[in-house]
Amino acid sequence: DDFDSDGDGISNFMERAFGGDSLSSDAKDTLPRSIKKPGSKRQRITFQQYSSTYNTEGIEYIVESSTDLRTWTTSDVTQIDLNGPSTAGKGVDAGGGMERVLWQTTNERAAGKTQFLRVRVRTK
Repeated sequence: DDFDSDGDGISNFMERAFGGDSLSSDAKDTLPRSIKKPGSKRQRITFQQYSSTYNTEGIEYIVESSTDLRTWTTSDVTQIDLNGPSTAGKGVDAGGGMERVLWQTTNERAAGKTQFLRVRVRTK
């Protein structure tokens, strides 16, 4: 899991967790990325994850926010429902047992302050 088979700087486990291919260099397309919403003072992050039905490894995705890059919390983040209120689940089917999800900070960034988001992954 810690080995980098394709030499792109991303471990096999991280590539698998985000729907990448450990045998080809696809790190730019695989990794979580920030999404800017014009006029919004909230940070957003999107990534692919295994849908619960296909998550046989028990990979856990932990989205956290910080204002100082030292203290991280899960209490200031919310997953955005990309399907609408009348459908099951909040992510959009990306095929192959994966879904694209979107998270954002609950609170708006205060004037002159910074806000950060990150995703940690681990197996249960």
